[in-house]
Amino acid sequence: MMVRSLQKPLEELLDFMENIRMGVPFKNRLTRRNDLYGKLAKGLEKLERSHTSHLSTLHGRMEEIQAILSSMAEGVVATDITGRISLINPTAAEFFNLSYGEGVGEFPYKVFPDSELGDVFHQVYVKGFPVEKEIKWSNPERVLNLHLAPIRDEVDEIRGVVAVIGDVTKLRRLETMRQDFVANVSHELKTPLTSIKGFVETLLDSDLNDKETLRKFMTIISQEADRLNNLIHDLLDMSKLESGQTELRRKHLDLEALIDSIILSVANRIEAKQLKLKKDLQAKTILGDEDLAREVFINLVDNAIKYTPAGGEIIVGSARGEGETIVYVRDTGIGIPAENLPRIFERFYRVDKGRSREMGGTGLGLSIVKHIMERHGGKVSVWSEPGQGSEFKLIFPDKWLAEENRNGKVE
Repeated sequence: MMVRSLQKPLEELLDFMENIRMGVPFKNRLTRRNDLYGKLAKGLEKLERSHTSHLSTLHGRMEEIQAILSSMAEGVVATDITGRISLINPTAAEFFNLSYGEGVGEFPYKVFPDSELGDVFHQVYVKGFPVEKEIKWSNPERVLNLHLAPIRDEVDEIRGVVAVIGDVTKLRRLETMRQDFVANVSHELKTPLTSIKGFVETLLDSDLNDKETLRKFMTIISQEADRLNNLIHDLLDMSKLESGQTELRRKHLDLEALIDSIILSVANRIEAKQLKLKKDLQAKTILGDEDLAREVFINLVDNAIKYTPAGGEIIVGSARGEGETIVYVRDTGIGIPAENLPRIFERFYRVDKGRSREMGGTGLGLSIVKHIMERHGGKVSVWSEPGQGSEFKLIFPDKWLAEENRNGKVE
């Protein structure tokens, strides 16, 4: 009897401890006792409540850490003491084209087989030093900046590696564009300056009484000076448009009057090449900044005149779309090869570099057109066929969106 009376409360205590271990709620009747078993049961119950509270706190902190990792703009990949991946946050999964959770439990070299990333993880784990590295990833194409560091415990033993990954694709692209821009500007400025210097030196060494030669050289110098002036003017326009310094005063513009004024300004060139310039204006107004809209049309009509052979035709037309006005400039010129079309609106990009410079182009006209249309909340597109001609289509929206007009005014 005595053994049994001792055994039963011990069994209940063991059940209680097992339930604590399993995390299963369990009401222990022994807590009502005043003997040693009761004290032990009450102590275990307090321990269970403390354990539950600590687990709840730990769970909350884990959720908080998970939320932080999930909302980070940087990717995070961590490995454990075995070298296997223990964590990939959603941003890292997106960078490497993985589904969320894919790769966890695998070695980095298996998850990233075509990259040096696996070797870098191993290097940091073995040597115990942080590493910063930039890699190119091909699927999808990205440039990624990696910061890897060993994970150490309280006794400074390495327990794994963590990598923080930033997508620097846009930054590297901008740097390349900046380098190309500086190189292009230097080249564009150097070409007319070299020409001017050459002719000036020739004049200094020549007989200045030869009026015909003097006039010829001075004409060329004047043309090169105009070219420099146009380039600087276009560069300033581009700078203002890109920085948002240009204040737009948008109003309803009389499209026919605007096009007529442009046709009048190029009438001599039209006549000299015996071109036909027609209007087909189904829509009579656009909502836009008058000066910038004029610059767009002048650039497009100017290009059409330059690249349309004598006897050709240019049409400036318009039509109404849904919530927008469509304006186009179409010509029967030499056209643009398909492989050049994707880059036609880039700064300083020329289909035929020699011919463009010969005709006085700065290489910035179409880029300026694109930026002006974007400032209007619209867009420009192009269709072209070599030997058939080109058509540039402009979309002017009817509404001025606040986010697109932070520096603009509506009159």
